[in-house]
Amino acid sequence: MGTLRNLTIFLFLTAFIACNTQKQDIKAKDFSVSIKSLKGDTIISSAVYYAGHILCLQEDSKLFVLDTAFNFVVSLTAKFSKLKFQSLHSYNDTILLLTDKDFFYLDTGFELKQYKNKNFKYGIPAYNDSTYYVYGCSVGEFGGSVFFLNKQSNKTYSYPATAVQQVLKFKDNYIVSSFLAHMSGFSDYLSIKDPTKLYELKDEKQKTFCNWYMEVDSIRDRKRSDTITPPGVKYYADKFTTRTMVTFSYNDILYSIYCTDSATILAKHVNFKLIPVDTLLRKKIPFQDAASHLTNNIVLTAYRESWATSDTNDKIINYQNTGLIFIKDNRITFLEFKTPHMWMQSNSR
Repeated sequence: MGTLRNLTIFLFLTAFIACNTQKQDIKAKDFSVSIKSLKGDTIISSAVYYAGHILCLQEDSKLFVLDTAFNFVVSLTAKFSKLKFQSLHSYNDTILLLTDKDFFYLDTGFELKQYKNKNFKYGIPAYNDSTYYVYGCSVGEFGGSVFFLNKQSNKTYSYPATAVQQVLKFKDNYIVSSFLAHMSGFSDYLSIKDPTKLYELKDEKQKTFCNWYMEVDSIRDRKRSDTITPPGVKYYADKFTTRTMVTFSYNDILYSIYCTDSATILAKHVNFKLIPVDTLLRKKIPFQDAASHLTNNIVLTAYRESWATSDTNDKIINYQNTGLIFIKDNRITFLEFKTPHMWMQSNSR
């Protein structure tokens, strides 16, 4: 079923030394799946797709560029080599890059220009459309919320959410996908038809308070999984441990890729339930954070995790795991970065 293939090896400007790619083609019913790997030096904190290229920001504040065949684009990477970026975001069709002093956007020809339209009241939103800025806020196991700021009325509506990972629109509903990397990890979903049916927050302090509902007697003891929800709001989650990496739509169907303790699964959302479609990998992908950028026919997710253990001599052993999931139409590619502290496991199907 699988084939291995070595691709081009060449010099990379930063600490990347070489690119060693292996490919394994897998059929996942309506999707084709590939597994590839690149050599890297540290974890990727975020990634975006722009003009046929993949921009990746490392934890050490360096930025590098890949093409969609996952080759390093040295000429474009060189353009950013003198700057250290604190964050990399997408906002509508604009790519935003922040340093400790400047706020840039990416212009035609991959030129950095000063971004002056800083109209973000509570930071760069997780999602926005013509009506709402949508934000997420989490304090881990102590709770979190999703916030909808109406652009016309300036009113804010909110609802408890485990830990907002991703927000997208699907069939006139806002889908809030949450993932909390606490203990064994936990994911759940909210489908919201009309944000005005949520709780309106009038106190300015509540609009940046992750678990504001703990101060409201009528709802503080209510669980997110309660069947009593505002009109048009549906809460759902699997009964077993799932760790959602990305949620996306294809051919008018909503899908998620999630990990269990032993596998990476593709599932579709049907009547507010997750229905497994196929096992993409017979292994889990360790991650504590995953951030996605969705365009018309491209889905790009950067995932990461770092942890440490000790051996019998109390020597600290550091581990890290990082990579990308690149989805173009019905083709899914898992791209893992082999770093010096990578946690090794097989890519068996």
